[in-house]
Amino acid sequence: MRPTVRVTQLEKFRRWMDAVSEFETEDGVVDAITGEFHGNAYTRIGTAFHAIVETGRPTCSVLPDGREFSIDGCLVRLDTAQCRTALAYRDEHPHALHEVRAYGDYGDAIVTGCADMVDGLDIRDIKTKFSGYFSDADYTGSCQWRFYLDLFRLDRFFFDLFIFDGYKIDKHGYDARGLTLYRHTPAIECLRYDRMHADNVELLGEFIDWAKQKDDVWNALVRQSV
Repeated sequence: MRPTVRVTQLEKFRRWMDAVSEFETEDGVVDAITGEFHGNAYTRIGTAFHAIVETGRPTCSVLPDGREFSIDGCLVRLDTAQCRTALAYRDEHPHALHEVRAYGDYGDAIVTGCADMVDGLDIRDIKTKFSGYFSDADYTGSCQWRFYLDLFRLDRFFFDLFIFDGYKIDKHGYDARGLTLYRHTPAIECLRYDRMHADNVELLGEFIDWAKQKDDVWNALVRQSV
């Protein structure tokens, strides 16, 4: 059986191969494939924000100054202004499809990814950030948008970044109320180019060659096959 590979796993592999930071390790790639993902305050606050954008009316409890979301058994709190920021973004794209999954046959493997939003001929990906320090290259250098444009047969991809200004995980934990939430403008735009598919095939080939050398990784990829 051919393995199924998630775009998130390929991006984790790429970041290690490109030595993006000292925190991107081979063990981290292995764990992303074989281990069970355990969320944290960063990911769960992001999940709450995504839920508002996706549904407009997510399951939550009403607080005097905001909303409380149960994410993986943890209570995430956003204030009214932050919730309105998410709703305003949703309203900008009233006809968008949310959480759309696609599969692509690359010969040696099936690649799959789930787009946050497909809005007409554009793909949009929401990133919640907790620091204002980043560069566009952190996103334009990723393989995520390249594979997504390939999988969905589209030509334009946008990263929409929302920053919780001043957030400190030790101080705020799951309660982001009171923090200014601002949107990085303009959105980071990524466009299809002539060698994009070839670059994707090359990266996938490197990933498959690496995975075949590790029985636990290979077996995990086969188990998640469709």
